[in-house]
Amino acid sequence: MKKLLLSFLVLFIGLSNSYATHNRAGEITYRWISGYTYEITVTTYTNTNNTNADRCELVVYMGNGDSLILPRINGPSSLCPSTHDGDMYVNVPYTKLNIYKGNFTYSGPGVYTLTMEDQNRNSGVQNIPNSVNTSFSLRTELNINPFLSPNSSPVLTVPPLDQACVGVCFEHNPTAYDPDGDSLYYRLSTCYAGGAPIVGWSFPPNMNVGSIDHNTGDLVWCSPTGQYVYNIAIVIEEWKLVNGTSQRYFVGSVLRDMQIDVGSCLNSPPGISNIADTCIVANSSLSFNVSAFDPGENVTLTASGGPLTLNNPAATFPQVSGLSTVTGTFNWTPSCAQIRLLPYLVTFKAEDGNGHPLVNFESVNIRVIAPAPQSLTASPSGSSIILNWLAPLCSATNGTNPLKGYYIYRKESCDPWFHSACETGVPSYTGYTLVGNVNPSILTFTDNNNGLGLLHGINYSYMVVAYYNDGSESFASSNVCVQLVRDVPIITNVSVLTTGAGNGSIWTHWVKPLGVPPNLDTLANPGPYQYRLMKARGQSGTLSFNQVAVYTYTNFWQLTDTGFVTTGLNTQDSSYTFRVDFYSNGVFKGSTHTASSVFLTSTPSDNQVTLNWQMNTPWVNYKYYIYKEVPTGSSNFVLIGNTTLQTFTEVGLTNGVNYCYKVQSEGEYSDPQLPRPLFNTSQIKCESPVDLVAPCQPEFTVTPDCGIVQNVLNWTNPNTYCSDDALFYNIYFARTILEPLQLIHTINDLNTTSYTHVDNYEGVPSIAGCYAVTAVDSFSNESIIIKKLCVDNCPFYELPNVFTPNGDNTNDFFTALPYRFVKDVDIKIYDRWGLLMFETTDPDVEWDGKNASTKKVCPDGTYFYVGLVNEIHVDAIRPRPLKGFIQLINTKTAPSQ
Repeated sequence: MKKLLLSFLVLFIGLSNSYATHNRAGEITYRWISGYTYEITVTTYTNTNNTNADRCELVVYMGNGDSLILPRINGPSSLCPSTHDGDMYVNVPYTKLNIYKGNFTYSGPGVYTLTMEDQNRNSGVQNIPNSVNTSFSLRTELNINPFLSPNSSPVLTVPPLDQACVGVCFEHNPTAYDPDGDSLYYRLSTCYAGGAPIVGWSFPPNMNVGSIDHNTGDLVWCSPTGQYVYNIAIVIEEWKLVNGTSQRYFVGSVLRDMQIDVGSCLNSPPGISNIADTCIVANSSLSFNVSAFDPGENVTLTASGGPLTLNNPAATFPQVSGLSTVTGTFNWTPSCAQIRLLPYLVTFKAEDGNGHPLVNFESVNIRVIAPAPQSLTASPSGSSIILNWLAPLCSATNGTNPLKGYYIYRKESCDPWFHSACETGVPSYTGYTLVGNVNPSILTFTDNNNGLGLLHGINYSYMVVAYYNDGSESFASSNVCVQLVRDVPIITNVSVLTTGAGNGSIWTHWVKPLGVPPNLDTLANPGPYQYRLMKARGQSGTLSFNQVAVYTYTNFWQLTDTGFVTTGLNTQDSSYTFRVDFYSNGVFKGSTHTASSVFLTSTPSDNQVTLNWQMNTPWVNYKYYIYKEVPTGSSNFVLIGNTTLQTFTEVGLTNGVNYCYKVQSEGEYSDPQLPRPLFNTSQIKCESPVDLVAPCQPEFTVTPDCGIVQNVLNWTNPNTYCSDDALFYNIYFARTILEPLQLIHTINDLNTTSYTHVDNYEGVPSIAGCYAVTAVDSFSNESIIIKKLCVDNCPFYELPNVFTPNGDNTNDFFTALPYRFVKDVDIKIYDRWGLLMFETTDPDVEWDGKNASTKKVCPDGTYFYVGLVNEIHVDAIRPRPLKGFIQLINTKTAPSQ
């Protein structure tokens, strides 16, 4: 449990008196009355030495344009006419408690923000600039949702005033509980003034948004650094769990504005014994002791929280005081109305009697659980089972959390599972499955397996759980076990005897029904009796049954456990499904459940064969034995392994050699009176391993060389680490990332692990591109390309800044410096007045210094160019801007430098 330390020190009294104190802390809460009517409560805490903060009424703005005047209801009647002589003091030095209440009716659904504004905060609040002239503002959100149950806000049971010590970790918890059982979420917020966050407000040093536990509300501040007063805000959000689902809806929030006084402390806080979270069944009594201790000091131990504020009945924990060690007893007998999904929080506070009193908090979560349904019974009826039970004690309408219905769980074996101390419902790990649910007024359920009928020979186990409107569940009922009556035969074997495309055979076996009620009543069902064996090809989907054998008996005592061999079947390519229909004096009485043969399939691979098998049987198969014909063609099958799975792989085989297999299943019904174990054999399946496994992709690298324009690929021979039969390599290439890879070269020498590639992009040498290397084995299996590597060009393109087109065959043309990886350009050359002199897309440029329009030699001077150079990259042709100046000199002799 979390320890919450508060230092209620006389030391702080002087600190509090040093400020002009007004509003210190508070919050707005609400309680649903009926319809759209709510009781609104404003709680504030003010200083006893400053009557300027005393109010006989406050105005709350209701978020819909209306306002509500709330009268003060506590304190002496001499203070305000509306008060009722209630307590107006809390156990915090120089602090008054002020409570204002009133009712308000909204016109309809909506999300409303309730606000209250008062003139002043305390002066000298360290984290609020000019705090004494900053208003004190509270706000609360109310969400009236017509699709959700009515909602009341959380109730906060610990005052929002606290003391901390310099250099000591400070902890606080508002100890909120929600009367509706909603989930609470805590977060820190800025303080408000004038309906908006206070400009300049900041967290105290070493505190941030992560200082509060969002689920428990524990605020941990490690640690205060100076003796100051701080204001912070805690927002408690409500989230409602809807109809037992995991979906939660926001239904409201309360912003609590609180004050923390930081001083210097010499005392140590008292301790409280650890208390484990617990649970209690409604209408049962919970009692446990809590101890507090502080050697040599007087200690007072009290409790707060939801259970102590409830009605009919409330929990009790009388205050206890004493020297060094005290012990109190918590008692609670929650009613059915207090059943809910989320736990109740109870917080115990220990306060020492030192001149500088400190307190300590210990919290415990208490779940109130619904009692289990009672007296569950089960009776077989044909292929169904009828369940009946008595309602639990908490079955009547239960306030805002009524009983919603019952869940029915089933398991195909008799298993008397018992829940742990606070474990509700029936968890999936038990092996029970949910088979149905009924309304709270229905105390019976017929399980017919969704119309398919239950299985004979299975010992079924059932449990029932009550569930409530908020998703809470009761403890599970005691289990009850039952079987269907043995008034029909039970099929036990469908086993392949011979394998063939048209001459296969299958042995089918079944056990006889039992006479004498509660099994078959032979007086009501006289002879003659018949077994009619029915067969269908396949084991799933819509099956078409045909009669293959009939056995007739005059008297019931003549019935026997019977077997029959069906011949002329294609057991090589198909499984078969059988059932036995039972007749009494020509009247159909029922059938066995259908059961199929085990059908074996095979998948060849490199030096191995993988076997898989399927069947559809009413009994449970729990083990499988795999047999192989040795040698092939000898009809001599030897056991090579067993498994609990429906797959098996034999490795170390020779590719191209034929191997034959069959599988035998082992299973049983859960009824110990039926034959067990049950063995059934598949058809024979032959397969030849073949290499279908490609070598792994070789690990490779690509080393680009921009200087000589080539890429060198190097890789590792896969036969040295991940393959054993690679024969040659394929090299793949794509010019861009988006283009598909294309085969460009094959290397047949497995020891050659390097390749040099030079690409030409439209006649331009380039190293940009993506590569992959694969290996190919002797069966033409090629590596899957998992990895490709891409390299990019390193383009270069520059233009000179001077040329001399004077006809001396030296530097007569304005041309590009040696460039690389350039597709083309778009260059325009202008004179100083902006007239176009020349343009080209040729990367070489080759301007002769003449005006392209007039063909005349341009005069000496400075010219400028602009344009784009289109560079070849692996992801695309990328244009790069160009601009610069050119000095054109026509004279034979260049100017002196």
